[in-house]
Amino acid sequence: MVHEEDQVEMDQVEMELWYIITRKQQLQSRRTLLLELQGFLKNNNFREASFMRKDDQELSELEQIEQEIQILSERETELRNAKEQQSSITEITESSSATVQKPTDEELSSTTPEVVEVVDLSFSPATVQCPTCQQQVITEIQHKVGKTSFLLCYLSILLGCVGGCCLLPFFLNYFKDTCHFCPSCHTEIHTVPRI
Repeated sequence: MVHEEDQVEMDQVEMELWYIITRKQQLQSRRTLLLELQGFLKNNNFREASFMRKDDQELSELEQIEQEIQILSERETELRNAKEQQSSITEITESSSATVQKPTDEELSSTTPEVVEVVDLSFSPATVQCPTCQQQVITEIQHKVGKTSFLLCYLSILLGCVGGCCLLPFFLNYFKDTCHFCPSCHTEIHTVPRI
């Protein structure tokens, strides 16, 4: 439970850091733009702009931006320090509470993958006993064009997809047959058709 609370707190710190970084980038972009505009106005002999200080205002927009950037930088430093402290505390807690326990023979036997019959193979790799080399292996799969691809191509031609769309079944693995191969002897164990 403590780890979940720590994780939630770390996520909140990350979110606030992300917000601060993005806000600082926005403010720095705005500041750069205002400084360029200020230089342009001075070069062209303009007197006043809305972002420059007027007598009745306390701070100009540039000064407000610089002040906000300073506040955000201080908060970012605080959050980074808190994040470093939290991560070091978490590491200490995890290392002190971690115990290594060897699995029992029953647990080891239950974690071994279940051997599948060759005729029951699906579209994903599985553990089988190779009929050629008699070894228990996890099959490698390849996708090959089969009857389904041709059928869908002809069907799409009949529906009017002649401009190249009819060739999609030849390029998408979803419409191809799945061939299982033995990684040891490289023989084809079984082909699973799409239809």
